[in-house]
Amino acid sequence: METDVITIDGPTSSGKNSVGFLLAQELGYQYIDTGSIYRAGCVFIIKNEIPLDGQERIVQVFKDLTVGIKMQNHNIRVIANGEDVTDILHNADVTKIVPEVAAIRKVREATKIIQHNLGKVKNTVMTGRDIGSEIFPDAKYKFFLTASSKVRAKRRFKQLVEKDPSIKYEDVLKGMMDRDKKDSEREASPMRIPKGAFVIDNTNLTVEETVDQMLKYITGSGK
Repeated sequence: METDVITIDGPTSSGKNSVGFLLAQELGYQYIDTGSIYRAGCVFIIKNEIPLDGQERIVQVFKDLTVGIKMQNHNIRVIANGEDVTDILHNADVTKIVPEVAAIRKVREATKIIQHNLGKVKNTVMTGRDIGSEIFPDAKYKFFLTASSKVRAKRRFKQLVEKDPSIKYEDVLKGMMDRDKKDSEREASPMRIPKGAFVIDNTNLTVEETVDQMLKYITGSGK
């Protein structure tokens, strides 16, 4: 049976994860945050003390990587190489190296295989930065979420300051703009609006309002 994949792309803190998770619940689909795959690989790069200039070893980590997604108490758990890595995916050392690792063409090629395998299991809402443009370009429904950089930085700051009260909003904003630039200019699968994607600016929208717009687009009626 052929599965259905709905793609959601967009920059950091554009609401992809919250929106994707809720949309998947509304439709009865599984939810896959592809960023967690790159982060899972980075966990093992750090664990094995692989330097960032050791590209062959980095690529091999992703070629050997097995990823599974399971729901537990209404929360998504990421299982990588048989280990639950959910709680360490957003550690500072992982976040620091993700952009550089994700820019490696052979890493993206290896990750593409993982993403396709996950999408074959069941109907899926999949979020990332190149899902509608590179991974599932033929998906029937493709979305691109965006919001002003200041609003996105405020969202990210709110998440990070809970873990690190010393963090500054200005640093988060700068880091976000740097990440946007790297994602848009990288040679391998740069972030862009996929052809035929429905673009939603959710600067002034809640997660629920954003999902409602998507449902109207998909089914012709909101909640």
